[in-house]
Amino acid sequence: MKKSKENILITRTLGKESPIWQLSNDGHQVIAQSFLEIKPILITQIPVADVYFYYSKNAAKYFLLSASSLQQDISKSDHAAMGNGTAQILESHGITPSFVGTDTPAKIAQSLIRKYANSSICFVRADQSTRSIQKLWPSKYSEAISYNTQPLFVEVKEEIHTILATSPMNLEAALSCCDISALKRIVCIGPTTYAIATKLSNTSIIVAHKSSEQAMLKAYLDSPIL
Repeated sequence: MKKSKENILITRTLGKESPIWQLSNDGHQVIAQSFLEIKPILITQIPVADVYFYYSKNAAKYFLLSASSLQQDISKSDHAAMGNGTAQILESHGITPSFVGTDTPAKIAQSLIRKYANSSICFVRADQSTRSIQKLWPSKYSEAISYNTQPLFVEVKEEIHTILATSPMNLEAALSCCDISALKRIVCIGPTTYAIATKLSNTSIIVAHKSSEQAMLKAYLDSPIL
């Protein structure tokens, strides 16, 4: 049995290639909207590392711009990405990532440790990052904070039936901006977002098996009809 037509909010902007648009093709209304304001942070010194791990597209974008403005060559280092979208940003800057993590943070950490346990590593992140990989890292590491995120009020006029939550802060802001009187489910991109969702809502909450848009889509399609 197919799900009835819904207004589905995903808390990020989407590229044309995103698998989430399948829901639009299926007759649902897909609303792609971030609820965060992104502000770059001035980086005055680039940590030297064997590998740079980027938590997000914005982390990669602003870090690489800083490295370029400081005329620091990091091309001889490896570059690792959290998610395919982050990997695409690296590639747009002429960098082929040596590692792309699309699983849960814990499994990404395990794979990253196996590959780079004996290397110096720099984690590039937002200042509000939950630092999920660092918490599992077995040795010393450095960090670079390349941007700041703040909640952004965006009026969403449509009644929302499903939220595809891409981060804890985005979810919290979305719940305060939207008409959620008919909310049926929240699909979370990972366990950290899921933990916050269970505190913020009593609706049906699902967590994707991997931290990717494809996994979120599958979680939605596999969820019970409400």
